[in-house]
Amino acid sequence: MRRRPLPPPERLTGADLLRLGLGLLMIPLGLVILVRTMSLAVTVPGVLAGGALMAFGVHRLWLGWSRYRLYRQNKGGSGR
Repeated sequence: MRRRPLPPPERLTGADLLRLGLGLLMIPLGLVILVRTMSLAVTVPGVLAGGALMAFGVHRLWLGWSRYRLYRQNKGGSGR
């Protein structure tokens, strides 16, 4: 099954801002987990959890930023 791209957003909502905020919080939390894991005892679950949180946080920020750019392009293009 082929994936279709998401349509451009029509407005910026509070839920969008909350998702961006959570993405911003995931990166330092993942970093703290990695640092604590490396300083106490290097374990596979600790490294995977910290790395996954950081990667998912970066992905959420990238996705939110790209959707926000689409929103700004759509908003600017429809006003003219």
